[in-house]
Amino acid sequence: MKNLKITARLLDGRVNSSDGLFNFDSILAYAWMLENHPDELLNNSLKLDNLIEPKLPLARDENGRWKTSVGFYVQYAETVEYWHKKINDFDAGIYVDFQGKRGKIDSQKGEFKAYRMPQLIRIISDIEFYCVGDSDGIHSLLRFVTNIGKKGSQGYGYVKEWIIEEVKDDYTDIGPYGIMRTKPFTGELPDDGQTYQIRKMRLKPPYHLHTDRVPCIIPNVRREKLA
Repeated sequence: MKNLKITARLLDGRVNSSDGLFNFDSILAYAWMLENHPDELLNNSLKLDNLIEPKLPLARDENGRWKTSVGFYVQYAETVEYWHKKINDFDAGIYVDFQGKRGKIDSQKGEFKAYRMPQLIRIISDIEFYCVGDSDGIHSLLRFVTNIGKKGSQGYGYVKEWIIEEVKDDYTDIGPYGIMRTKPFTGELPDDGQTYQIRKMRLKPPYHLHTDRVPCIIPNVRREKLA
C-alpha cells in the first residue's frame, strides 16, 4: 500500500452535484459493485439489510474506515439546468389501457405526473483525491468510472483520464487543504484557518443512506487553487 494522489481529468468540467462533495471510497465502491455485483447495483435491489461490503484495494485506519480523502477542486461557476418528464400524449394509447372507454391522462399528479426538476451544475477544474492503496488495483477499478456526479448518461462529469501518482505523505486525514475527509464532530472546530461546515453524514459508503449518520465536519472542497 502506498500514499497516492488520484486526479480525475474532466472533459469539460460540468458536474451535476447539489453539495459538490465527492468521496473517493464511494467512487471505488461503485466500481467494485459494477464489476462484481452489477445486477444488484443496476436494479437498485440493495437495501440496508442486504448491503454488500466491497473489497477495495485500499488501506483502513484504526476505526476500519477506508483511507481516502474527498475530492478537491477549483469552482469557476454554478448554473441551474432542468430535466423534464412528460408522457407522450400522441402515443398515450400504447401505454395506458382505458379498457375501451374514453379517458384522460392526469399529468398533474399520480403515475403520469409531469416534472420539471432543477439540477445544480458546477463548472470546475480537475478533481484531486488522496488515498493509501494499491495503484494497480485502483487503476483496474477506475476503468469502470466514466463520470463523476449525477446524470452521467446526460454527459455531466465525464472523466477524460484518471492519473495515479505516488506522493510522499499520507494526506487522507490531514493535508494541504486542512481536514481531508469527513470526520465526526466532537464539539470543537479545528483552528487551522479553514472554513468548515457541520452536517450529518455516514462514515462509509453508501453515503446516500440516511441510517448511521452522525454530525461530521465537512472539508472545504472548493479551493482558490490546487496544491
